[in-house]
Amino acid sequence: MQTTRTIALVLLAGCGSADARESLVTIDTLPGGIPNVTTTAPVAQQGWALRHVRDVSPAPGEPGELVDPQDLALADDGTLYVVEQGPATLNVYDATGRWQRTIGRDGSGPGEFTAAFIAVRGDTLVLQDPAQSRVTVYRASTGEVLSTRPSTCCFWAQIAVDARGGAWLPTMPPSDSGGTPQRAFLRVPLAGGDADTILVPQAAASGALPRWHVTGPGGRMQFSMSVPMTPRALEAVDPSGGLVTGFAADYRLRRTTDGRDTVSLFGRPFTPVPITGATKQALVDARVAQQLAANNGLDEAGLRRAFDASMIPDVRPAFDWVYVDREGRVFALRTTADTTTVHLDLFDRQGVWLAELTVPEPGWARQLYTPVALSRDHLAIATTDPDGLPVIRIYQLTSEAP
Repeated sequence: MQTTRTIALVLLAGCGSADARESLVTIDTLPGGIPNVTTTAPVAQQGWALRHVRDVSPAPGEPGELVDPQDLALADDGTLYVVEQGPATLNVYDATGRWQRTIGRDGSGPGEFTAAFIAVRGDTLVLQDPAQSRVTVYRASTGEVLSTRPSTCCFWAQIAVDARGGAWLPTMPPSDSGGTPQRAFLRVPLAGGDADTILVPQAAASGALPRWHVTGPGGRMQFSMSVPMTPRALEAVDPSGGLVTGFAADYRLRRTTDGRDTVSLFGRPFTPVPITGATKQALVDARVAQQLAANNGLDEAGLRRAFDASMIPDVRPAFDWVYVDREGRVFALRTTADTTTVHLDLFDRQGVWLAELTVPEPGWARQLYTPVALSRDHLAIATTDPDGLPVIRIYQLTSEAP
C-alpha cells in the first residue's frame, strides 16, 4: 500500500488554510489505484451549516393537512411532494409551503396507487407502488401521467432517481444469488427499455445479525425484529450515479458504480460509544410499549422474554443512516446518546469530511426510519411540532466557503 499526503484533494473542500487541511486528510492508494480517504477532523467546521428555513404544516382541516406523512420528495425549486396513506394521497406544496394540488388518487387505475414511494428530478416525478408492483412516471408540474410499467413488489422503502434517468427501486435479490448477503435494486430506465437488477454485496457479518423472535399462544411464531443498536449494512443511491455503501460497525464508506466495484473509500476516526444497562432497558421498554400499543394480542410478559436486553450490543454503531444529495455530498447520521439533537457528518464528493452538522430535531433523533428528502442544497424531514402534530421541516445547507 502506498500512502500519500496530498493537498490536491482537500483544496476542493473550501475553508481553512491549505496547511491545516493537508494535516487533516490522508489518502492511501489501494491496489487498483483506489483512493482511501481518511479525515481526522472536519476541514471546514465553521463553513457549513443546516439552517432551518421553513415548515410545511397546513392548519387542521385545511387542504393539504398533514396526517401521517409516509414519504417525501423535494425538487430543486423548493416544491415539496408528500405521500399520505389511508387513503393514499400525493400532495404538492410550493416553495413557500402552501398546498397547491394533489397528483393521482387512491385506486388501481391509470395514474392511481394504493401505496407510494416517490422521487423527483427536474420535471419528472416517479412513484413506486409496491402494493401493485408498478411504477408510474408523472410530469411533476402538471400531474400528467407519462408512463406506467410493471416494477417490483413488497419493499416499503424510499426510492431514488439518478442522473441517467434511472429509477432505483429496492427489491428482493434473485433466489439463485448464492449465500453471500446482498441488497438488490431494480433499476428502471424512465425513457423505456429493459430494467436491470443491481446486486450489492454486504459485509459478511451482516448475514448473521441477531434478531428478537416473538411467539404467541402455543409457541407459534408471530414476528421477528432486529435487535436495537446492531450494526447494519447501509446503501444510499447517489443521484449523480452509483451508490454509497457502508457497514456501521466501522466508519468506512464506499462509493461504487454498480454495487460490486469500488471507486473510492472514505471515512473518519471512530471511537465506539458504550451502551449502558439503563439504555438497554429503556430500548426494551420502548419496544414493549410499541407492541402493546399496536393491540396485537401479545402479552407483556411474553414480549419481555423475547426482547432480551443481553442481546443488545455493548457499543453503539458508527452511524444509523446515510444520505446523498444531488451534488454528491454524503450525510452520515451518527449514532449518539443525544436524544434532542441530530448529528450529521458531511463529506464532499471526494470523501473529505467537511463538517459535523447539528440539528435540534428530537423527532428525527428518535425515529430511525424518518422520511427524509434531499435536493441540491436543501433537506426535508417529516417530524412533529411541540404539540405532537406532523410537520415537514425544511433546512438549507449553507456554506461560507469561498
